[in-house]
Amino acid sequence: MNRSLALGLTLIGVLSSADAVLAAQESAQVADLDSVKVELEEARAAVEEARQIAEQIVLEAQQHANQIRQSSVVNDQAGDLSPVEIQRGQVAVEVSAATVEEIAVAIMPSDWRVLVDVKNKDVLQKRFQYVTTKSRDQALRDLLAPIGLKHQYFFDLKDASGAKTPLLVISQR
Repeated sequence: MNRSLALGLTLIGVLSSADAVLAAQESAQVADLDSVKVELEEARAAVEEARQIAEQIVLEAQQHANQIRQSSVVNDQAGDLSPVEIQRGQVAVEVSAATVEEIAVAIMPSDWRVLVDVKNKDVLQKRFQYVTTKSRDQALRDLLAPIGLKHQYFFDLKDASGAKTPLLVISQR
C-alpha cells in the first residue's frame, strides 16, 4: 500500500510537472505571438510610410514636369519666325531640377529640336534650377557659358519629306 501511495504521489507529481511545463510552453508561445504581432505592426507602419514617401516623390515629379511643359508652352511661337526673331524672342522660363537639354527645350520654340553634343556625360546628367525672362539667345548664353558650353542655331535644316526641322546644337567650347 505504501508502494501504491508512493506511486500515486509520484504520478501526481509527474502530472503536475507536465501541467507546469505545458503552462510554461503556452506562455512562451503567447509571448512569441505577441512579439510577432508587434513586428508585423511595425512592418505595416514602415510600408505605409514608404508608400506615402513614394506618393510625395511622384507628386513632386509631376509638378516639375508640369512646370517644364508650361514654360515650353509660353515659349511656343509661330513656326516661320526669322532667325533674328528666334534669337531676340523673349522667353519666360522657370525650371527646377532639370538637365541642360530639358532647359534648352523649354527655351526653344516647340518645333525646334535640341542636340547636346558633349563628351562629359556628367554635364548631361547634372540638374539645374533656372529662371529667366530674357531674350532666347541671352538665356541660352546665361545657361551654357558658366558650364563651358556654347550653342549654335541651324535654321534651315529639313527632314526627308522637305519639312523644316530647325536644330539647336549645344557643344563644348
